[in-house]
Amino acid sequence: MSTSCPECDQPLKPEPSYPDWCPSCDWNVVRDPTAPRTRFARLQSRLVRDLHENVTRTAQSGGASAGAARVAGYALAFLTHLLAPAFFLLGVFLVTRWTLFAILPALVAFDLAWLLRPRPVPFPSDGKLLTRASAPNLFALLDRIGTEVGAPRTDQVAVSGQVNASFRTYGWRRRPVVEIGYPLWIILTPQERIALLAHEMAHSSNGDGRHALVVANALHSLAVLGEVTRFDWRSGDGLSRLLAESLLAVLGLPVRGLRMAMELLLYRSSQRAEYRADELGAQVAGTPAMHSLLDALSTRALSTIRFLEMSTLATRSDNLWPALRAHVNGLPESELERRRRAARLEELRVDQTHPPTYLRMEWVAALPYPEGRVRAAEMNPGIDQELETVTDRVARTLKENARSALYH
Repeated sequence: MSTSCPECDQPLKPEPSYPDWCPSCDWNVVRDPTAPRTRFARLQSRLVRDLHENVTRTAQSGGASAGAARVAGYALAFLTHLLAPAFFLLGVFLVTRWTLFAILPALVAFDLAWLLRPRPVPFPSDGKLLTRASAPNLFALLDRIGTEVGAPRTDQVAVSGQVNASFRTYGWRRRPVVEIGYPLWIILTPQERIALLAHEMAHSSNGDGRHALVVANALHSLAVLGEVTRFDWRSGDGLSRLLAESLLAVLGLPVRGLRMAMELLLYRSSQRAEYRADELGAQVAGTPAMHSLLDALSTRALSTIRFLEMSTLATRSDNLWPALRAHVNGLPESELERRRRAARLEELRVDQTHPPTYLRMEWVAALPYPEGRVRAAEMNPGIDQELETVTDRVARTLKENARSALYH
């Protein structure tokens, strides 16, 4: 094993099981170097940085502006909702022609109308439900944070196996629900957990167009239709399946195009909304906690994801959560620093809902909130016990998914 950098000849400090890298010249910081940057990539980088600078300049403006792109995104969402009745009327028209050649197109039109029908966003998949009756201490904290960020009252929490968290509405009645990804929750400090909840709940009031009824339902309908029309043929499925899958993929092209156009129009407002949510999170939990949370997302969370992707480990571990904690706590500082530097080298793209994490960290570090309005001391110790009432089921779901992956 080499003990010096091949680029600058500085001594290396190898860590078992982790890649060697050089703190002096950043050799091997990124393990898979990307291709040379194109003119389009440089343009995207500039647009992302322009947005970051714009947010920094307008820090006291009070939130995100709608902008022409966001208005256009709403217009496309309305168009999406009009497609279902349009296809239905087309099907009726074709059926009333009473010709043999119109039957198949009519059936296709009716099928598209059914798939594009307005439908409610579902409850988080694999989420285990907690209510105010089963988790009073957790909901007391959510009420406290919700008051600070202007979020609506929520009476439901979904505890899932995602390395993530979210605040959304679901169902026709648009009931608010907070999703807590338990694998992420257990690797955070108490103050970071407050920052996480504050950031996610802030999305209900920070101008994020994706959380609006019209846009959210339109995106959900297009996502469902896109999944139905996805080319999923595999070797051995047969010729008839190949023809059917090819036809569906062709029919799905306009759907994917419409969804892509809507996403592109919403990306800029979505990135702006992330900055605003970070600011509200810093106000509630304090700048240090919000900054530390973002750091965890680019360092500790990566190890959490990789741990859960290791199917054999997930299925053989007798107790998943202590094993996950030990794995993440065992990360050496040198590897954490390598990941921070690698994050700064990532390609900046405008087609992302979130700005690069290191730009968000720069933004948060400059915010004047040394102490948050909600302190970790306010977190009742009973919150952990309330979450643990469903975490065995979450672990069981993760293990079942890991076992399934072994057979694919």
